[in-house]
Amino acid sequence: MRTLVIWLAVICMPCICIAQEKPEPVDQFRQFDFWLGEWDVYTGENMVGKNKVVLLQNKHVIQENWVSEKENFTGTSYSFYNPKTKKWHQVWVDRNGSNLLLVGEFTNGKMVLTSGMDSNMGEPNSKHKITWSQLANGDVKQVWESTTDDGKSWNIQFEGIYKKAN
Repeated sequence: MRTLVIWLAVICMPCICIAQEKPEPVDQFRQFDFWLGEWDVYTGENMVGKNKVVLLQNKHVIQENWVSEKENFTGTSYSFYNPKTKKWHQVWVDRNGSNLLLVGEFTNGKMVLTSGMDSNMGEPNSKHKITWSQLANGDVKQVWESTTDDGKSWNIQFEGIYKKAN
């Protein structure tokens, strides 16, 4: 009987150890990787622009390169994760010198970044919030909102769907 108990312990011990292992932590630097790629961007059925989103600096910086479809409008952003603050940061600058300085985090499957009053985009005394979420089919939805009443009400500035470019 004693041999049977020892034998069962030897067989079951690896299973118990495996079951108790902690899951791998999510690499915070990779939380925004769902946005990487070359995209055609749509509002409804209309293509409104193209966006190329790439990794730079040993995969620690995400660079966005936006080109509007109908206007001569371009912009570039740089996004990065700061492990000290455990926050994501993004700096956006367009061809007119307008800019957004955003900070936030990846939560509930969405990247949500907001600005303070220090951004130079849109109305004076406005704050901005941009949310990116990956859809089940691999597309990415972006909703850009702004507020002039400190977040009591938000107005949609842009709502688009990023579809992989062919």
